Amino acid sequence: MIMKKLMMAAIGLMMAIGAHAQYLNDSEKVFSQDKWYVGASLSGFDLNYHKGSDWKMDVNAKAGYLIADDWMIVGQAGYKVQEGTSSAVVLGAGLRYYFESCGVYAGATAKYAHFDHISDFRPEISAGYAYFLTGKLTIEPEAYFEYSTKSSDYTGFGVRIGFGLYF
Repeated sequence: MIMKKLMMAAIGLMMAIGAHAQYLNDSEKVFSQDKWYVGASLSGFDLNYHKGSDWKMDVNAKAGYLIADDWMIVGQAGYKVQEGTSSAVVLGAGLRYYFESCGVYAGATAKYAHFDHISDFRPEISAGYAYFLTGKLTIEPEAYFEYSTKSSDYTGFGVRIGFGLYF
């Protein structure tokens, strides 16, 4: 019950922030074609839920390229720690779409997680907000749903926070 309230509060916060469009001082479109992106994110700290563990934490590094206005391909590498199972190395690739220049985005990622004795394909969908602290640096709160193909016990949702640099 507490997790549902936390998730709804996080989603409500992202929607409220996303309702205010951002305007940078230059006339260039924020998420225009041929820009690059690097970022890092952290999730866990009991802001996620799945049946397989009481606690988990993910650390991810991301890189991306805007292939067209508002469309970004993203690659990621990460490290996952889950209570009740071993740690994992995670590799993934995905696509992100930015809704005009307001910073709200939706994404889909195909991830491969390798634990000590098993490997798992974990597709993920996410929604977030790229809030510009400066002309290039963002803070990116994000909600996600991750599906485990090995066990439904490790399917779940959560919230992550990240930083990004667009250049």
